[in-house]
Amino acid sequence: MVSADRHPPPRFNAARYCLGVNAEARPEKTALILVGADDAVETLTFAEADRAVRGIAAGLLDRGLRRGDRVMIRMGNEADYVLVYFAALAAGLVALPSSPQLTPAEAAFLMENSGAAAVAVGEGCVIEPADLGDRILLDGAAIAAMKSGDPIPDYADTAADDPATLVYTSGTTSRPKGVLHAHRTMYGRRPMLDHWLGLSEADTMLHAGTMNWTYTLGVGITDPWSVGATAVLYNGPRDPAVWPRLIARHRATIFAAVPSLYRQILKYGDPPAFDLSSLRHGCTAGEALPGDVLDAWTQATGKPLYEALGMSEISTYVSTGPTIPQRRGSPGKPQPGRHVAILPVAGPP
Repeated sequence: MVSADRHPPPRFNAARYCLGVNAEARPEKTALILVGADDAVETLTFAEADRAVRGIAAGLLDRGLRRGDRVMIRMGNEADYVLVYFAALAAGLVALPSSPQLTPAEAAFLMENSGAAAVAVGEGCVIEPADLGDRILLDGAAIAAMKSGDPIPDYADTAADDPATLVYTSGTTSRPKGVLHAHRTMYGRRPMLDHWLGLSEADTMLHAGTMNWTYTLGVGITDPWSVGATAVLYNGPRDPAVWPRLIARHRATIFAAVPSLYRQILKYGDPPAFDLSSLRHGCTAGEALPGDVLDAWTQATGKPLYEALGMSEISTYVSTGPTIPQRRGSPGKPQPGRHVAILPVAGPP
């Protein structure tokens, strides 16, 4: 159980919590497995990730960025996405994850609305020069040079309440809105580690999402790293049949995806054809889990599928899981350690 301590220490850096601690405790353990097209595999140990992150952090500061400046990240599921994200936090900056599928106009809106001081871009992600203005552009070559440069000696001495991540809502009803999360947010995820994910150092987490989404960034990377587990991400063609194969090949113990992808896997992926013996359970969020998908997954794999309910502002707080029994058609109950209240529309609570 990892959620006993309810509050982080007053001085708390989320990157140190997720990465620096592991670089000291388990430096040679695999932190990240990135699978690309044709099953090409890139791996990073915790020591390698820590060194790269501190190198990028130094490079960001050397370019004139200062505490609290926003760094927008616009890449696909690349290792550099993870490294730049944690480097921003390690330097005391604010990371702004964004999608590589944004149009130039959408990317320009996020840059302007967020006040981004720098933009890190991956292959194929275009930033119009007129939109860039005087912002610092960090392409693949610049990031590679920073990774191999002199690192910062230690992670920034941030307060738990200092800003760390700025995420934007999907903009379903209007323009996307920024949600600012403090460093303590990573610590505040601890109840879901026990009561939804059932996550421990021994796990290998495979997430099917893209890095710009808090579901992927949190469940796919920060949560596994916070307990010293291994994270697996995929950057190849989005074929539903690939996921059972990746579970089998990389001996994933937990798989996370949206319910609609579970439905596609069941229809096109033929899970019983693969050795899924390493898998302990699946996790799902992002949309309601239909009862027929839950039943079909359990029948096809013999593994539980745990659902969670949350949002960009506060992540998941209601779930089923190892400690919360499933009930078909329900996303579960408030996780132990969460404070949940029903408030009136008007008047005092």
